[in-house]
Amino acid sequence: MTQADRVLSTPPTNTSATNPARPVDPTRRRFITIAAGASIISVGSLAAAAMPISATPVSALDPVFALIAEKRAIDVAHCAVIDAQDAAEGRFGHGSDEAGEAAEHCETACYAANEIEWRLAGTMPTTLAGVAAVLRFANQIEDEGGEWPGTDTIGREG
Repeated sequence: MTQADRVLSTPPTNTSATNPARPVDPTRRRFITIAAGASIISVGSLAAAAMPISATPVSALDPVFALIAEKRAIDVAHCAVIDAQDAAEGRFGHGSDEAGEAAEHCETACYAANEIEWRLAGTMPTTLAGVAAVLRFANQIEDEGGEWPGTDTIGREG
């Protein structure tokens, strides 16, 4: 087979088309450098998403963080009302007016907790950190023996 002794249509490989004074790196070194830089940037982004919620500035941008905080506060209040109902039933008896009133307060707190659960379950996180926070929170509830929220039925009746 005959080999060509010169190529007339190929531009020189030692200069850049945009900057003729700047030599072109004929190796893959430039590509690898750019790829490594992109990898470092993406690792930094993932590290920021994995930071604790309190250290993440995106918590102000994502509505799920406020809903999780509200759910935690309502759960604390609900537990206090349950304790008050148990105390009223123990002190005054199950059929007493005091126990009935405490049961009504407990039912109201239960509905409030259920409502915030559904608001949280129906709110789409707007950040990756928000997605991680909701998943972490749902797993915590289920690890503690609860359901997220009433998953054995569909809708608010769960």
